Amino acid sequence: MRRIRFFSLTMAASVALFGGKAYAQQSSAPVAPVVNLGLEVDRNIADAPLPGEKFDGASTDSDSPFANFISHDAVEWSTEATAESSAGAADDAPNCCDPKKQAALKKAIGGAYAGTFYDNNFEYLCDPCYDGWHLGEDFKRLCLGDCWTVDFGGQYRIRYQNEHNHRGLGLTGRDDEFLLHRTRLYANAEYGNFFRAFVEGIDAESNYEDFGPRPIEVDRSDLLNAFVDVKLHDGNRGELWGRVGRQELLYGAQRTTSPLDWANTRRTFDGFKLMWKSQDWNTDVFWTQPVPVDPHNFNNPDQSQEFLGAYATYKGSKNQTYDFYFLRYSETSAATEFDFNTFGARWNWKSGDWMAETEGMYQFGEFGGADHVAGAFTTGIGRDFPCVVWTPTLWVYYDWASGDETIGNGYHHLFPLSHKYMGWMDLYGRRNIEDFNVQLTAKPSDKVKLIGWWHMFNLQDGDDVPYGVTMAPFTTTPGGDQELGQELDLVVSWAAADRLTVDFGYSHFFAGDFYATNPTPNLFSGDADFYYIQAQLDF
Repeated sequence: MRRIRFFSLTMAASVALFGGKAYAQQSSAPVAPVVNLGLEVDRNIADAPLPGEKFDGASTDSDSPFANFISHDAVEWSTEATAESSAGAADDAPNCCDPKKQAALKKAIGGAYAGTFYDNNFEYLCDPCYDGWHLGEDFKRLCLGDCWTVDFGGQYRIRYQNEHNHRGLGLTGRDDEFLLHRTRLYANAEYGNFFRAFVEGIDAESNYEDFGPRPIEVDRSDLLNAFVDVKLHDGNRGELWGRVGRQELLYGAQRTTSPLDWANTRRTFDGFKLMWKSQDWNTDVFWTQPVPVDPHNFNNPDQSQEFLGAYATYKGSKNQTYDFYFLRYSETSAATEFDFNTFGARWNWKSGDWMAETEGMYQFGEFGGADHVAGAFTTGIGRDFPCVVWTPTLWVYYDWASGDETIGNGYHHLFPLSHKYMGWMDLYGRRNIEDFNVQLTAKPSDKVKLIGWWHMFNLQDGDDVPYGVTMAPFTTTPGGDQELGQELDLVVSWAAADRLTVDFGYSHFFAGDFYATNPTPNLFSGDADFYYIQAQLDF
């Protein structure tokens, strides 16, 4: 721990970087995360990696390079030694900073930044074995008096995108190239072990485009998170916390609930949450309203929508985890009202070099005046090859989501990270689709990771149409062949420096027969290309 002076000046300087509307309504409470509260993000080796995520060169082959949470052994110290026995004790006593503990420390450093910044973990700074320095550490785990601990931090990301024949949503026949900037700043303050306040702002901008930005590309000086946590119960079986305010949500493999980090903006909600955490279970119960992005004004929640549910993770079995959830998403004042209720479960397993994952969702409710019954599932099997050059990992997946004869009444994917699973060109959402896909990753060195992903897309129901990532239909006229096409995604991710990652990505879409045979006039039917260069710095 460290003590600081002039804390008010430091806080003011951090807030001043944003200025404007987002911080006008904030308190001056300290900032940044250190305690990981509520449901832990499940990001282990069985989860497919996401381009743009960081990885640390110190990660071992047995763990995902994108892991967010690292546990390491406690360090024990002996304070009893005599002059006569010190030499012998030095030979026999365990070295607290031996290679094994140093490796665990490197993992902790590499995994300090999480998918949501309020889950960041900088406890390694208190480890007596740590004597290094990384960008931003001087503003973490700072002490104010006897009870307050604060952190400051953030991230800057810049991405150049070039899109051929798919600027907009889906295949459009339009080309564009542009530059995306995103800055995030956060602050965390903890009082003892029972109170916490967290605030995070974002500034996202798009430059040099020929066409108007997408809704996920611009959000000037706004709030992502602004909440307080209070410990409500602390017993032998676990802890119960309450959270109220603006908050991002991230659960499981992000197939239903995600902040959508690939977007230049990020997804957030207003509401409250109860979080139970014990040795074997993490369980969240929440009620929220989605907060749509208003590019140049303060973002306010959509009062006509609700997103609520319960998400539980069982982690008491060796080498596997289980997720169980119920999620409800409703709209009460749009042109088409809906009420989607989703029951889901996920199983994630790893044993030796083999891995497997299965997730299924059953959905029911109402869509307009019609009954809504739909579903989706994913199943995959993977294997590490630690004895092969570049230690590759191979995954084979099958994704399925139902369609319906009523346009729009198929499975609704809620608030997912589609970009991670349904192709990095973001052509399709998880509705009325079948996707057989194969992923191969390799590590030529500790600082370079290669990812290749091949998708084969088909319509699940020929009487329905394809849908984009916003759940909007490509066309309202069914018909034609059910082959949508194939997509090849390639990424080179380079850990250029500590907490600086540079990605080089290229994707090509081979249009299927659907586009040439569907009766919709002037439906674009050509191939499409996409490439990008992205640099991300955490501090």
